[in-house]
Amino acid sequence: MAKPVSIGMSAAAAAVFTHGVVLSAVHFDEFLPISTYRGFFLRIAVLTERLWSYAHGWQPGSHIRDFGHFYAPMVQLIGPLTGFALFWMTSRHKVGTEIWKPLAVAFLLAIPTGYLDLVPGNVVAWVEATRTVFIVLLMVWCVGGFRSPLRHTSTDSVEAA
Repeated sequence: MAKPVSIGMSAAAAAVFTHGVVLSAVHFDEFLPISTYRGFFLRIAVLTERLWSYAHGWQPGSHIRDFGHFYAPMVQLIGPLTGFALFWMTSRHKVGTEIWKPLAVAFLLAIPTGYLDLVPGNVVAWVEATRTVFIVLLMVWCVGGFRSPLRHTSTDSVEAA
């Protein structure tokens, strides 16, 4: 697959995933059918909450506030990592030993969450989706995913002459 297409597809897929999961978490109390956008991502959130509760030995839903403190950073980390993995698989870009760079970007940018207090509740999902796209593009840039093959050929032909 062409590299620009894989970059766009991976950023879009990560944004849709992040938007859906955050939107369903914000409206966690509204139960919708699985055939809807929010209903599908709500099932992911409910399943994650149940697994998390069982891992701690608690009844599902009994520590929902504690789950939120776990779930938000997890989504902020998994969204960009999923997008980068999708880019890596579809573009077949050679990452090699440079894998530490996108991982460092993802882990460092998943830490700050204080800005969410400044964002109105109805746009949190859009802010997180935009943040995810930015992180995915930064991760792709870190491994040289934006380098143009034309730029390399033109410098090679100048050196050969």
